[in-house]
Amino acid sequence: MMLVRKDERKEKEISKGNFVWNYEMDSREMGFALARINGRYPESGKAINETCSEIYYVMSGGGKIYIEGKDFEIKEGDVFLIEKGKPYHVTGDELFVAIPTAPSWYPEQHKLIEDK
Repeated sequence: MMLVRKDERKEKEISKGNFVWNYEMDSREMGFALARINGRYPESGKAINETCSEIYYVMSGGGKIYIEGKDFEIKEGDVFLIEKGKPYHVTGDELFVAIPTAPSWYPEQHKLIEDK
């Protein structure tokens, strides 16, 4: 078991006005973060997780996830799975999401790539 308190989380601005709060745990099997997206992430191109899959649970706000040539509108209460190795980008209007990951997310496996 492990408890990570709110004041122990790590805040990072991932692009202008967009933030992630990572709750670092000792587990390699699972991870957890919160994110607020207001605009586009990443600002250009796409993001890709080479090792972990993410689930976006929309706590409030709304937006769209663009993945594999399709766009998916998401709103409060929706859940969206982003599988590892799938390039994506997100647009949000005060989109606030809870993001469990498996295995645990770490920065070195997260890449930003330019559109082809």
